[in-house]
Amino acid sequence: MAPTPGSIRPWRHLALFVVVVAGLYSLVFFTGDRNPKPKLGIDLEGGTRVTLTARTETGQPPTKEQLNLARQIIDARVNGLGVAGAEVVQDGSNLTITVPGDQGQKAKDLAQTAQLRLRPVIEALQVEPPQEAPPSGGAPASGRSGAPAPRGPGSAGPHGDAIALPGEPLPGEPAAAGSAQGQAAPPKPTPHPHAPKQPNPTPPPPAPPADAAQQGVADPELAKAIAVEKTKRQSTNPQVQGRAAQELVCGPNDVLKGYDDPKKPLVTCDQQGTEKYLLGESIIEGTEIANASANYDQRGAGYVVNLTFKAAGAQVWGDFTTKNVGKRAAFVLDTQVVSAPTINEPILGGNTQISGRFGQAESTQLAGVLKYGSLPLSFATSDAQTVSATLGLASLQAGLIAGAIGLALVFVYCLFYYRALGVLTILSLGLSGVIVYAVLVLLGRSIGFTLDLAGVAGFIISIGITADSFVIYFERLKDEVREGRSFRAAVPRAWIRARRTILSADAVSFLASAVLYLLAVGQVRGFAFTLGMSTVLDLVVVFLVTHPLVALAANSKLFSSPTWSGLGAVARIGAARRRAAAAAAKGV
Repeated sequence: MAPTPGSIRPWRHLALFVVVVAGLYSLVFFTGDRNPKPKLGIDLEGGTRVTLTARTETGQPPTKEQLNLARQIIDARVNGLGVAGAEVVQDGSNLTITVPGDQGQKAKDLAQTAQLRLRPVIEALQVEPPQEAPPSGGAPASGRSGAPAPRGPGSAGPHGDAIALPGEPLPGEPAAAGSAQGQAAPPKPTPHPHAPKQPNPTPPPPAPPADAAQQGVADPELAKAIAVEKTKRQSTNPQVQGRAAQELVCGPNDVLKGYDDPKKPLVTCDQQGTEKYLLGESIIEGTEIANASANYDQRGAGYVVNLTFKAAGAQVWGDFTTKNVGKRAAFVLDTQVVSAPTINEPILGGNTQISGRFGQAESTQLAGVLKYGSLPLSFATSDAQTVSATLGLASLQAGLIAGAIGLALVFVYCLFYYRALGVLTILSLGLSGVIVYAVLVLLGRSIGFTLDLAGVAGFIISIGITADSFVIYFERLKDEVREGRSFRAAVPRAWIRARRTILSADAVSFLASAVLYLLAVGQVRGFAFTLGMSTVLDLVVVFLVTHPLVALAANSKLFSSPTWSGLGAVARIGAARRRAAAAAAKGV
């Protein structure tokens, strides 16, 4: 005998749902940080909001195209660096980055100009630490305080820098017989052929203010300070270069940051402020980098950054390393030297590795800004503040109370109108909440999804969508009973009619959520995401829970009773129709 269309084996569906829930919660409790809580957005958890003020070399306000491009690049860095729940918003001539939780430092790192250039090293001078003043009447033991001194042939740089093909040994490690291609040797000084002797000590002129980069976008003093620094530190005159190296004070607040001329030499420092460099013209721009990634050095020397150049950049880099074996090249990021290794052999193919005893955070941050491009503008952090979650938690509490009241009203209505079937509705909604919670936790770990107030609103609205699926099914069931079928016979037929309607309604809801997610920005996208996710999970609950439970209820005397099932009125109509049909058949 062929099975009735729409009939199922309910225990199999329920067992499949149990397996799905068990699998999800196994991932929740036994993977990741094992913290069974979803990540919260800045309006619920608090966080950091950083306002970036754009500055230009001329002191004029930036164009809309520059600001929009900068916002897109920073937004790409947000995704690339794994900063969960961050939001980048353009506000006039400013960009505001909002980061939830304790990731405030990442928000500041995202605004790095990241103009990477490769320059040849003409001369390197090591900065001596300041010496204590000698006793009265005495003289310094050697040299001047803070004066740069040439590095000796055997001295090691502060970075332990190396250029190598990925997988090659670093300097100081044993290598196979014969020098490997791209292997780096310990850095050696390369004196300038026309470098002047150190002049007699003279009082240095007043340096530009350290906070010059913090001034406004239309500050003429900033433009003037940049021009002065360019004149001194990018001169082609060896005497001016030597004087600029003596007067340069290494530090993080470099007014020339992002505004050096790649077609001129450059006097600068490394990022640690322990070495000064005289660099030649830029040979390769950072735009020639195709990809950058941070990886752990298998030799146990910390983390390294692997670079892959585009075709044109790889050709230039290969020619340069071929002609300059034994010389040094500097990776210059925002006018500061990140690494200045010695070229031991030609590096062909464009695959290059930067090592500088990086930590994980430093290498990841550097690889991210190099991979996602240079900003068209330089930014100063004009405001950074911590956002409290007090207001958001109060709003969340009010929203949850409103949602609980609405859910309670749905339960009361279902119990009053559907009676025993209403109990199945309540049970299905509860199981839906169980699976939604597990998915939220896993999404927070895997893609950094954060739950904010807009997302909570999406979940509350999804309760109505899930309840609609139950109503459609139960009303189809009542139609079948009204036509004279028993509860047991009506269940499979009602499911066939309701299934198509449920699928169509959820498809429309999901499509609307997807379009809203693609077109919207900010918290509206969180609302669209949670609404679409809840719509998909609604189908899982209806197919694996609600339908099987109703099929089991059809075999129960309690649920089949017209008094308890809520089908009493339609059952009486159906009985009357059956008697009328029987009487008509006898009359025939």
